[in-house]
Amino acid sequence: MRAFLMALIKFSALALFGPLVVLIFLAPGLPLVILGGLMVLLVIVALAVILFSVLGAGKLAKVLQGSSLPRSIAQSVAESRHYGRLIMRTARQYPAGPMQDRLTLTLRPVERWLENLTRLEQGLARLYSQRHLERELRQVANEIEDLRRRSLTALDGEATYLRDLLQSKKQHQAALKELKVFQTQAELRIRKIASDLSTTHAEMLLIVARGDFNDNRFQRLDENLQEHLNGLRDMLATMDELGYSQAAS
Repeated sequence: MRAFLMALIKFSALALFGPLVVLIFLAPGLPLVILGGLMVLLVIVALAVILFSVLGAGKLAKVLQGSSLPRSIAQSVAESRHYGRLIMRTARQYPAGPMQDRLTLTLRPVERWLENLTRLEQGLARLYSQRHLERELRQVANEIEDLRRRSLTALDGEATYLRDLLQSKKQHQAALKELKVFQTQAELRIRKIASDLSTTHAEMLLIVARGDFNDNRFQRLDENLQEHLNGLRDMLATMDELGYSQAAS
């Protein structure tokens, strides 16, 4: 991979900066400002070529697009992964023996927790990219109010049609509200995961610092982790039913 990158950089330098050198010799009277601008432009193009070659079109587009999640949720996801890595590092750095074996047992639900967190994050991102629930709810509410006013003065035939349409809009509104409730619950779950993993890391540091090989304490820690993991699985199952994620593992 390193050799490929070096070859790509050399090729980009020859392909992009070669014409600039030729231009300088052919037109030495060009102002330095223009030459400097061309140099900056070619550097940007060279970097874009390198990024495109390394990341590929799909990944590069994803990087440029950024996450569709709200900043607070994306920050909680990042914190969860951060504390998850710290928990794993804490367990793996402990000297080999019964204590490390017991710490390793605690890592198993944490690893599954982080895997399911990624699925929940992807499902929420897909939901945010496809739907704007607050705007849709406002629009449906306005449509319902308009249909209700029209039905008060409509004739019999039109009134029947308006009532049917009003009922359909109310069902649509109920479905949107249910989806919005789920979205809010998923966001709260992600924030709670970040908080819980931070707490788990702090408790593991206390256990390691004190050398307190207390199985009851470990058991309480394991039970809390498993309880939260089960809740996360239930949420992923609901998201799968809504068509925004795969079923939880």
